[in-house]
Amino acid sequence: MVIESYFELILLMAGVLSFLLSMYLIFYPGNFFPNRILGALVLSWTITVFVFILYSTDFYTKYVHLYAVLDVFTLTFFPLMYLYLRNYLYRDIKNPARQFLHFIPAILYLLVLTPFFIKSGDVKLKMIQDGFPLWYRVTQSVFNIIIILQGVFYSIFCLSTIHRFQYFRKKHLSKFQLSTLVWLRTFVFINVILWMFGTTGAILDLMGISLFIDLFKIFYAGLSLFTIVLAIFTIKRPELFSESEDIINLVRFNKTPEQKTISDQNNEDFEIISQFIEREKPYLKNDLKMQDLVDSTGITYKRISEVFNKNFNKTFYEVMNEYRLEEAKVLINNGFHREYTISHLAEKAGFNSKTTFNRIFKKYTDQTPSDYIKDLDETSI
Repeated sequence: MVIESYFELILLMAGVLSFLLSMYLIFYPGNFFPNRILGALVLSWTITVFVFILYSTDFYTKYVHLYAVLDVFTLTFFPLMYLYLRNYLYRDIKNPARQFLHFIPAILYLLVLTPFFIKSGDVKLKMIQDGFPLWYRVTQSVFNIIIILQGVFYSIFCLSTIHRFQYFRKKHLSKFQLSTLVWLRTFVFINVILWMFGTTGAILDLMGISLFIDLFKIFYAGLSLFTIVLAIFTIKRPELFSESEDIINLVRFNKTPEQKTISDQNNEDFEIISQFIEREKPYLKNDLKMQDLVDSTGITYKRISEVFNKNFNKTFYEVMNEYRLEEAKVLINNGFHREYTISHLAEKAGFNSKTTFNRIFKKYTDQTPSDYIKDLDETSI
């Protein structure tokens, strides 16, 4: 392999540094799991930078069986970024096996291109030199679109996750913890900006439009520069890449460095959950699950269950149905039932069926919704 320009040489040097950084993050900092995810992300960056360099050489004419195989790592960029963020903020994630679902597009890529991968070296070389069949070109175009969509959705997921986390803990966070959230937000923004360059280049390439400047070179140069900055950051701010007490407090929402009592923690969690319910009204969602509160507040499944049992002396679903019942009463008092059916009213209040609505209403008021409405109408005459 011959490096044909200083630009490629710089990328190669940055790629070597990226590889060393990825190994450091994966193996060195003890059991801090988010670092391992970040290391996997940096390794994916490294591989794609090397792939970009190799495309401009005769490498693939000599090692044809590597062609297109390494492209799969591009499909792991945003899933790994999101998982790094989630695991950094929420250490006690319920059912961690579900995290592997984020890599379904990458797995599908390998499966769909298997007919190409299993071909002989001579056949692959002929395709590389003479042109690929239609099915291969269509497949690559589809996965390019998937990568673009990944950037859109995962960027939204990441930024909304940080926003929700900070929104419900604003007064509980120390100055250092707030700076940690700034780091995570900056990390996401830089990835999004780089993605915009790469995506624009991919779209123009699909449309057959060429510019005076190579957007892919900007993307890979920016990615390499970001890796160098990240390496410097791990040296200058090592506390952000280790399971220090401050970051543990960030995850557990502690107000002070001292260990809190169970009662203090319960009160704090109760305040966060109550605030979330009052402001966001999650009970209006017909298929609400406790996991939705876990995702929105960052409090673990077990802790949420304990908060409801200790503070309400009721289960999560019982409390949500009480909120829905009060919402239904408000709708009835405002005359909603005069324009819509009982079924529509039940759905509007968050119940998943008219049957459930009737049962809950009867349980707490000793009346059916129809009887309640009838009595209310007679009283108002």
